[in-house]
Amino acid sequence: MKFSQDIDRLTSDAIRDIQGELLVRTVNTVFEKSPYYRRVFDGCDLAPSDIRGLDDLEKIPFTDRADLQKENWAFLSVHKDDIAEVVSTTGTTGEPVFMALTGNDLIRLAYNEEKSFGYAGVGKGDFFHIAVTCDSLFVAGIAYYSGLRRLGASVARIGPQNIKRHLRLIQELKPNGIVAVPSFMVQMMRRAYEHGLDVRELGIEKAVLIGESIRNADFSSGSLGSLIENSFGNICYSTYGITEGQVSFCECHERRGLHSHPDLVAIEIVDDNDKQLPDSETGELVVTVFQVEGMPLIRYRTGDITFRVSGRCPCGRNSIRIGPVLGRKHHRLKVKGVTLYPRTIENAVFEIKDVLNYQIEAYTGDDYTDHIIVRVGAHGNNKELRSLLADNLRAKAMVTPEIEIESPEEVRKRLFEGGSRKANTFKDRRNRTV
Repeated sequence: MKFSQDIDRLTSDAIRDIQGELLVRTVNTVFEKSPYYRRVFDGCDLAPSDIRGLDDLEKIPFTDRADLQKENWAFLSVHKDDIAEVVSTTGTTGEPVFMALTGNDLIRLAYNEEKSFGYAGVGKGDFFHIAVTCDSLFVAGIAYYSGLRRLGASVARIGPQNIKRHLRLIQELKPNGIVAVPSFMVQMMRRAYEHGLDVRELGIEKAVLIGESIRNADFSSGSLGSLIENSFGNICYSTYGITEGQVSFCECHERRGLHSHPDLVAIEIVDDNDKQLPDSETGELVVTVFQVEGMPLIRYRTGDITFRVSGRCPCGRNSIRIGPVLGRKHHRLKVKGVTLYPRTIENAVFEIKDVLNYQIEAYTGDDYTDHIIVRVGAHGNNKELRSLLADNLRAKAMVTPEIEIESPEEVRKRLFEGGSRKANTFKDRRNRTV
């Protein structure tokens, strides 16, 4: 494996040449070792020699989640004795997919997060509170831990706990950094406020936020990001990861998009007709991963909607960036002529200070169109809260969904129904055959 900390400081042409070489190497590897990709290449009469660089990437068919679910272990490209660890996706968008990593894949994973946290200025002397699970087949938790350790930072692996315990541990251990989902930060902020505590006094200087976007398409802070930054200060770095690709993207201090790691991944943005899109045009993110041994993926459709940003970042790096993830492709809603993603609704809901948690549910109505129920967790079921929610949803999301106010505990049960390790904030009950 060949990693280069300085690759994103090279010229765009030099980076592209290196990625072309890595693609050729990956294609040769999967043709020789992956039963799935050997069958794909043979099926479309494609030989490894037909792929000479990134310009030939479009010759290769896409891979998607359904392929992984159907033929999971046909992607294995090493002998089973060489598997060091097995991880899985959460299963919130269908049956979970298992990914096998070798010892070198775990090193690559740690390097990936070393670079990501490095963009956020993390190094020796920092002490991070990890508020996400490091077990339950979750790849990201162990990746964060390994990357932080490679940078020389100290780590407290806290994982899922109630907010009260997190606050107590932060006060006792005094970390200056935290890894968490943004909604967790909001809950912690509100709980601290209830107890008369100023969260800035907790001493958190860097927050690496995962799982939920905190930026608008123009890179400004969205409702969720603004809530956090107004309380904690301008300390947030957004990151986005793909379990199947064993790769992540992270903001630098300029916060002008999420940087890719060129020696680990090549990206494409494609439209609904599978055509590659130029910079700034919104479409589905497709990744081809480099230097993965266990289960390499080529042209993997992530299902996430974003856009590509090329050119030199103000931070000086030339790595390709992606914009904030705007939503999941199959979560796209159309309500009375308005097309939107659940994230737009989430931003409107989180602006209401009394809301502690929420779940959005979509279903097909008797008129065969999309309908939405927004269930919010709050103390009390009053008309004023319902009116505030309705007004904000009309103003920000341009829809008027059904609103149900429940206790935070009831909503939490819905979020983690079936023992999910990740909160399922969007429940899709739509009839896809209509």
